[in-house]
Amino acid sequence: MIRKSHPARLEWAMPEYLEKYRDLIGNTGGNPIEDLMNDHESDIRTNAVRALLCVAVKSQLSLLERLHERGHL
Repeated sequence: MIRKSHPARLEWAMPEYLEKYRDLIGNTGGNPIEDLMNDHESDIRTNAVRALLCVAVKSQLSLLERLHERGHL
């Protein structure tokens, strides 16, 4: 299978305002949050468990970011 190369992506880093919530982010499987947020290769066909961990963490952080944008954090 030939994979198309992706253009360079900016690496995601935990924003300072979310650091205090780091220990509340669950479903990491023991992986660093940054590793899961920057994993754009794992999918259900290649590694279902890892792909689901990525989705779980990304959705939690998305919620935290929206709450912050609306002034609730």
